[in-house]
Amino acid sequence: MIHSTLLAREEPEGFFFSQVSRNAYAHWQRLAQRRGGVPLRSDLDPADVPRLLPHLFIVERIRSTGRYFFRLSGTAIRDIMGSENTNHFLDELLHGDDLKTVSTMFAQVMDQGACIRSIEGLTYSDRSYLRVEILRLPLRAADGESRLVLGCLSRVADADGPGLVEGAVKNRQVIHIANDVEPRSLF
Repeated sequence: MIHSTLLAREEPEGFFFSQVSRNAYAHWQRLAQRRGGVPLRSDLDPADVPRLLPHLFIVERIRSTGRYFFRLSGTAIRDIMGSENTNHFLDELLHGDDLKTVSTMFAQVMDQGACIRSIEGLTYSDRSYLRVEILRLPLRAADGESRLVLGCLSRVADADGPGLVEGAVKNRQVIHIANDVEPRSLF
């Protein structure tokens, strides 16, 4: 029996607000096409994406606890978020509904192979407000297990999508990207 694998569809024009997100998705898509399925962590070579690195993060679900751990979080993310996420658990950084929502998105990416893009509002202690676009993509560990998320976080200017978040605290618009990459347990 011949089995063909459909790979991640190209980004619909105008889908992403940030060029950084657009480039990150395109790179992940190339890795998926090369792999013939969800890429492995080892497929991601930092030398291939030097301009994206400050915006990228890798989260791992720890088998023994189910907690989400930031293995890597770029410097642009630190600058936007106002703190370092690398080597921290998600539940050390977020609480309440925000923790539940982000944990659910990570689980969907890992368990269902979903690609998720969200537009989120961040309110700072000085009451200033910033919108960000966050991309969450499936990535497999060396053993083929789906316990990693490759993410990208970038700023979104108000002119890039008026009315999506409009200044309310923690407003969020989540969109699932059509993903035809077949998850595989062994490569």
